[in-house]
Amino acid sequence: MLKSGTTYLVRDVMSRLVVTVRPEDTAWTALELMVYRGVGALVVVEGNRPIGIVTERDILRRLLRGRGPEDLLTTLVRDVMTRDPVVCTPETPLKEVLRTMVERGFRRMPVVRNGLLEGIVTERDCMALLLKLLAGEG
Repeated sequence: MLKSGTTYLVRDVMSRLVVTVRPEDTAWTALELMVYRGVGALVVVEGNRPIGIVTERDILRRLLRGRGPEDLLTTLVRDVMTRDPVVCTPETPLKEVLRTMVERGFRRMPVVRNGLLEGIVTERDCMALLLKLLAGEG
């Protein structure tokens, strides 16, 4: 139940299904995953530990600096990803995460528990909660 005076936690809005990629995958593979799964970023994992994040913008920057689209076939995700992403836990207050996202210009943040990937919280997840609050569903 949604209430405007409630302290919401990341677990209240996060997505548990996260599209991931490995650092040794190619940028082309990452781009294909983004297109086919309809996401703008992938969490880069080793095992189930997030070590980076790669976005459409990262790949576009590489494409513009590279020799052409074929460059994406040999460029590894580890060479275009942002390393050591800022993460949160399911118990982190949503207000804290939103503040960080706004201040740092993030659109999403991986959610971890004991260092292992558990989900992701995105702008869209937060907007869905806001819409419910504004619609008076709580």
